[in-house]
Amino acid sequence: MAENTPFFGFKITEALYRRAGKHIDLVLANQINRQLVEDIAQNLLDITDTGLVAYYQKPRDLVDISPVVKKAADAGINAVMKGVHIVIRKVILKAPESELQKMALYMRSLLTADNQGNYFVTFPLTKELHDLAVELLAKVREDDNVDTYREDIVQALYRLIDAGIEAYYHQPVGMIQLGKLTKKTADVSMSTAQKGTNSVIRRIFKVLEHNEMLPLTNYFESLLHQDLVAYSSK
Repeated sequence: MAENTPFFGFKITEALYRRAGKHIDLVLANQINRQLVEDIAQNLLDITDTGLVAYYQKPRDLVDISPVVKKAADAGINAVMKGVHIVIRKVILKAPESELQKMALYMRSLLTADNQGNYFVTFPLTKELHDLAVELLAKVREDDNVDTYREDIVQALYRLIDAGIEAYYHQPVGMIQLGKLTKKTADVSMSTAQKGTNSVIRRIFKVLEHNEMLPLTNYFESLLHQDLVAYSSK
């Protein structure tokens, strides 16, 4: 990985990191069987659920939103997650085994670690998007007139979601040949998930006051990373 490449992503346990990496290694060694494919699908479900906690539940719990907004947001995210789970199983279980190696090689690049014993699932950010995120985090800390940049934050989060869907879905799925119906169903589900997530972002951030955004700055900053190394089975 290029030195000082910025990444965005969440921590996973070492056990999940090692398990996912081991199964990827087996695919790349062409030791593919149906049980291994099931195991890979389960790894992706576990990673997705960990991402849900990191990207939604933890930041949600840092702010004091009304029960009505929280209930509506939770319902929206739960619907998104159900759709994502369906897509994962549909894509992985129906992917031709001969093409799983392409996806496995790419997915391995998402498994990263630092030199302090922490493990992550991350994707590289463009310098522009990384600098924008850093700029907006600083803006929240310095300026209590949140209405002057509230929409900027929402739009930046939309861009992060777009980048995440590109990294977590479009790139790996684009490497394999799926039946037209399977691909269309998966694409529609991911498009619905993206719209649902964007709706939740707007619903929550349109009501946050400055003092409620402050705790989120440190947390979102913890999702920005540099100096990570790619997965290695050694």
